[in-house]
Amino acid sequence: MVRHFRNKNTFGFSLVELLVALVFTLILMAGLASVFKASITSFYMSGETTSSARRNRLGIDLLGEDINTAGMYLTDMALLPFTVDNMPPFWINPNVPILNAGTNDPASADELYFYMDEPLPFEGILTASPVSQTAADMVLSGVSVVSSPPTYEVDCLNADYARMVKDGHYLIFKDFWEALYITRVISVNGKNVTVETGMTPNVGVTGSGSSGLPARVNHLNNRTRVVFVNPAQMVKYKIEMLKLDPDPEKPNGVPCLVRYQAPYPYEGVFDEAANSRTRQMITENVSGFKVYLSVNGGTTWAGEGLSATGFGAGWNGSTGIRSQIDTQLSVVGRPGFKDTRADDHWFRRIPVLVRVDVTTRTATMRAEFSAGHDELKYRDLFQSFIFVPRHFGLPMN
Repeated sequence: MVRHFRNKNTFGFSLVELLVALVFTLILMAGLASVFKASITSFYMSGETTSSARRNRLGIDLLGEDINTAGMYLTDMALLPFTVDNMPPFWINPNVPILNAGTNDPASADELYFYMDEPLPFEGILTASPVSQTAADMVLSGVSVVSSPPTYEVDCLNADYARMVKDGHYLIFKDFWEALYITRVISVNGKNVTVETGMTPNVGVTGSGSSGLPARVNHLNNRTRVVFVNPAQMVKYKIEMLKLDPDPEKPNGVPCLVRYQAPYPYEGVFDEAANSRTRQMITENVSGFKVYLSVNGGTTWAGEGLSATGFGAGWNGSTGIRSQIDTQLSVVGRPGFKDTRADDHWFRRIPVLVRVDVTTRTATMRAEFSAGHDELKYRDLFQSFIFVPRHFGLPMN
């Protein structure tokens, strides 16, 4: 009889050994899954926080560059531009309710308005002008100063720049800083533009602008630098709910900081609907926008803690922002400027600190952003920017 012997090394794991190994493997996998989930969560959280900080900084940088043009009066260096009482050249409408805001959206925010003359982003060179262009020359030669509208040809150095020049812009000569109103763009030939100048339409009402007379001095062709200006522009910043994508979780849209620009509204009403084409989204997911002013070096801030809103109460009221500025001025003692409400252009004569507080939020809500990690929340990022706009505290010549 043949006997078969088994080598003890050929035996496999016992059931108990397999179960023990499986238990340890499951424990290890659970630990690895927990670490992986924490890593993924941390990655997304840090990414959203960084994205929020980037949006916040971008919005502040763009606003800072833009607000540095507030109070830039280019068309007349001697006279202040004409403005109406209920639309001053710089003002803040605090605590304005945000239309269509949802439960998790900001309920109110400030609106910022400012006036500027907007220079086009290039300089040209005068290439052709009237042979006898000054009023004095024309009088001495016996030619009527209104015999024909003066025309000028300018080399804009680029065809795209030449096409930017429009009727109603100003042509400013840099050698003598003289501004002429463009009544008509006669032709655009490549990078050269030919314009006709004349009287500003509302010069008889406002008292400022071009009289329509010829230039006061002879400007040298092929030597004189010129700037084109889009005059009397009003800029408005606000938070607005925009539907950027069909997200069912955000039926009201996303709160965005937007910018509008329009010709100065002499009727005293900034019509957003009529100027909707100028709307620019500065940054999205903005949960707070506040603007404060200080004329005492930042010791106190006008508008801080204010609950009123509107031009009558929030800006011009007895406890509004302008009243708080007057209080600051009465303490620091600036003679002649104890009541800024008597002068809509007060900021051009007084150095003013402007503080802009912008709060952005993450694009999505996460439980990790709540205190107990049991409720979906946004994470907010707050940044504050303090500066003195270039044209504030700069009196007219």
